[in-house]
Amino acid sequence: MLKRFVPDTLARQLALAIGGLILLMLLVLAGIAYGSVGLLLSDALPGVMLRNVELRAAGQGQLLAQAQGSVTRLHAEWQRRAAELDPALAAKQFDRLFMRSPDGVWRLRPELLNTETRPSFYLQHGVRGPSASARQRAVLSYELLREQGPALVPPYFSAYVDFVEKGLMVFSRGIDWGQGATPTTDNFDYPTMKGSDPRANPGRALFWTPVYYDGEAKVWMVSVIQPLDWQGSWVGTVGHDIAIDALLSGIADGLQPGASAMILNEAGDLIAHPRLRERIQQAQGQLSQSAIADPLIGAIHQLILRAGSGGGSALVAPSPDGTHLLAVARIPGPGWWSVLVLPRSLLEARLRPAIGVILAVGIVCLVITLLVLRSLIHRLVRRPLGRLTQAMDSLRDGRDLAPVALQGRGELVNLANGFDSMAGELAKQRRAQERHAAELEEQISVRRRAEAVAQALNHTLEARVAERTEALQRARDELVQKETLAGLGSLVAGISHELNTPIGNALMASGTMLATMRQLDATVQTGAIRRSEMHEQIGRAIQAAELALGNLQRSAELVGDFKQVAMDRSHLVKRRFGLRQVTEETLSLLRQSFKQQHCRLEIDIPPELELDSYAGPFGQVLTNLAQNALLHGLAGRRDGCLSIRAEWHDARQVRLVIGDNGHGIAAEHQAKIFQPFFTTKLGQGGSGLGLHIVYTIVTGVLGGRIELRSQADAEGCCFVIELPKDCPVSAPTAAIDS
Repeated sequence: MLKRFVPDTLARQLALAIGGLILLMLLVLAGIAYGSVGLLLSDALPGVMLRNVELRAAGQGQLLAQAQGSVTRLHAEWQRRAAELDPALAAKQFDRLFMRSPDGVWRLRPELLNTETRPSFYLQHGVRGPSASARQRAVLSYELLREQGPALVPPYFSAYVDFVEKGLMVFSRGIDWGQGATPTTDNFDYPTMKGSDPRANPGRALFWTPVYYDGEAKVWMVSVIQPLDWQGSWVGTVGHDIAIDALLSGIADGLQPGASAMILNEAGDLIAHPRLRERIQQAQGQLSQSAIADPLIGAIHQLILRAGSGGGSALVAPSPDGTHLLAVARIPGPGWWSVLVLPRSLLEARLRPAIGVILAVGIVCLVITLLVLRSLIHRLVRRPLGRLTQAMDSLRDGRDLAPVALQGRGELVNLANGFDSMAGELAKQRRAQERHAAELEEQISVRRRAEAVAQALNHTLEARVAERTEALQRARDELVQKETLAGLGSLVAGISHELNTPIGNALMASGTMLATMRQLDATVQTGAIRRSEMHEQIGRAIQAAELALGNLQRSAELVGDFKQVAMDRSHLVKRRFGLRQVTEETLSLLRQSFKQQHCRLEIDIPPELELDSYAGPFGQVLTNLAQNALLHGLAGRRDGCLSIRAEWHDARQVRLVIGDNGHGIAAEHQAKIFQPFFTTKLGQGGSGLGLHIVYTIVTGVLGGRIELRSQADAEGCCFVIELPKDCPVSAPTAAIDS
C-alpha cells in the first residue's frame, strides 16, 4: 500500500511530508524521553557513585587507620617504659632471656621460644655482645610485645621493633624470625629502616612504606612505621606489617555487572585490580601505567591528581572520551585511592527496552494516521489541485484560459481567484528579472576590481615576507657562528683544565727530583755523607720521578682521549666480524672489575650476527660504555648488572641495547652527556670525554646512531645503538667535524 505513495503529485508529497513529520516528532519525543531519563540518571548517579566510593575507601582504610593509631600507642608506651627502666635489672633480664648462638647471632633462649605467645628475636652484634643500650632496648621491647603482641596479631600480620644494630624483635604468629636470621641478615635493606633514617626522615614522622615482598614471611605487605629515638639518638623503629591479600580480598564485592573497582597509589600505579592480580604480583605489588598502556588508567590518575591538588578526598567525573564514569576517594594511610568505574553503556543498556516500547507504539500510531491522511488529502486537496493544474497547462500552451470554478472558501479558492491576475503580472516580473540581471553584472564587475586590488596587495606581502625570511636567515647564521665560537672556547678551557693539573704536578716533581740530586751531588763531592743519607735522598728522587712519570702518563692518556675524539677511518681496517665474539673478547678484560664491584655482566647476542665494519672502534665503544657504567651507574651497588643485547633492527641494520640497573642519570644531565668534558666525577678520574668518544665513533666511524633512553629519576639507564650491517667505506664525517 505504501508503494502507491510515489511523490509525483503535491497531494502525495503532502501525505508523505506530514507522515515524515509525524515520524520525526515521534523520534524526537523518543530522544527527549531517552535524554531526560539519561539526564536524570546522570544527575543522580555521580552522587551515588561518590558516596559508594567514599564508603569503600572508608572500609578499606579502616584497618590502615587502626594500624596508625596502634603504632602511635606502641611508640608512646615504649618511651614511657624506657623512662622508667632500671638499667641493672634490665642487664640481669637480658642474660636470662637471650643468648649468643654458635653462629654469633643473639637470639631468644630456646626454652622461652613460643611464637604463639612470645616474640622472636635476633641481633647482629659480634663476640663482645650488645651494648648496654641495646640490652636495655631488647628487654623493654620483649616485655612490651609479649604483653600486647597477642592482641595485635591478628588483625595485623606482625608487630615489631627494629634495632639499628641490625636486629629485630617481632611478634608474628607461627614465624620464628630469629631462627631464619643468619650472620649476614641485614634489616637495613627493608623500606622500614630506610624511611626511618634521620637523613630521609628528619621530621621523625610516622610513614607508610610502599608495597614490598618479605622474603622471610613469603608475603606481599605494606608497613606503617614510627621512627624510634632514645637518649638523643636514632635506635630503631616501631611498626606493624599488614598483608596485602587480607587488605584487598573484598575489593570487587557488591559491584553491579559491568562495573569495576580498583586501587591506585598517587603515582598512578595499580595496587589492586580484579583482573590483573597476577601482573601486579609480577610487578612487585605496584603495576605502572606504562606497563598497562590503558588510557582509562591514565584518566583515573589525572582525576586522582585533581582531587589531591584541590585538597579534597573524593571526586567523580566522566572519562575524557565520555564512555565511563569515574569516582575516586582517598584511603586513609599509605596514600592509596579507591576507584570505581561505571561504563555508560551499562546505563544505555537499561534505557533501550523503554525506548523500544515507545518506538513500537509510535510506529503503529503512524500507520493509522497515514491511512486517515490519505483519504482526507484525496478529497480536500488532490481534486481541487487537479482542476487548477489543468488551467495552468492551458496557460503554458497558450490556449484559452477557462475560469477555475471552485466552490466554497479556503486557500485553494483564493488561489483560483488570483490565478487570472497572475498572467498579467508575468510580464512585469519578466522586466524585473532583466533589471536584476543588469544589477548582478555590475556587482560582478565591482567584485573583479576588488579581486585585482587584493592580488596586487598579495604580491606586496610576498615581497615583504621574502625580505623578512632573508633577515631571519642572516640572524640565524650569526647565532650559529657565535655558538660555534663559544663551543670552541669551552673545548679549549676543558683541555687546559684537564692537562694543567698533571703537567703542573710533573713539573713540581721534576723540580724536587733535580734539587734532591744537586744536593746529593754536593754532599758526595764533600765526601761527608753516610749511606743512610744517600739512600734517603735517592729514595726522595725516585718518589719524585715516579710522581712525574705518573702525571706525564695521565697527560698522555688525556692526549690520547683528545685524539680519539677526532678519530677518522682513514687508518682503520674494515673487515667482517662476529658481533658476539668481538663483544666477549673486548669485555673479557673488564670482567674482573665487575667481580670486584659485585656486579654482573650479561651478554645476549645471537652467534650468527655479523657486521662488515670496523672492529677496533666498535670495541672502544663497548669499553667506554662499560667503564662509564662501573664508574657512575653501578658505583656502590652490590647487585648491579650491565646487560648487552643485540638483534636485527631490519634487513640492513643491527640494534644494540646496553643498559644497567644503576643510579640512572638526572634529568638535567641527560641532554649534556655526549658533550665533551661533561662529567659528574670531576677530580675523581673522569675526563668527560668517554661518552663523547662513543658518540663520535658511532656516528662518524661506524656510520650509525646512538641515543639515551632514560626516564627522569628512574633506576638505571639504557643506550640504544643502531649500526649498518655493511658500514660505508667513505661515510660522511659531519658528526666528527661538528
